[in-house]
Amino acid sequence: MPLLAVFGVGFIEIWFAVPTGLALGLPAPVVWIMTVAGSLTSTTIVAFAGEALRDWLVRRRGKDGPPRTGRIYRIWLRYGVPGWGLVSPLFMTPPMGTAVALMLGAPRRRLMVWMFAGVMVWTSILVVAGLIGLGLVQAIH
Repeated sequence: MPLLAVFGVGFIEIWFAVPTGLALGLPAPVVWIMTVAGSLTSTTIVAFAGEALRDWLVRRRGKDGPPRTGRIYRIWLRYGVPGWGLVSPLFMTPPMGTAVALMLGAPRRRLMVWMFAGVMVWTSILVVAGLIGLGLVQAIH
């Protein structure tokens, strides 16, 4: 049951899945696997459903498509798909980052590769940080 909990939380947000798994006493590699599996599952679902949503938005708004202004769009222009995929899990949920990138015109396959890399990198960082934090708490007691 704890595995499904971590998978389910990872499906939505890696920032909560890692502490959940560690708090449930799961080994760090298991926490990493279940968090990544949950996040990649939701990211894949959004990537495939997101293209249909993007097409609908373009049809609805005309050929202009989604708005091309604001901070998110400037970040998109500056760093492109690789930068977005590596950084967006830090600032928003991976499924939301995938949806936003698709709305901005990212090619699905390339985006998925970089989102997967970003999820794995940030999950690794969070697991290591969680283990360090647990070690410090245990050292104090």
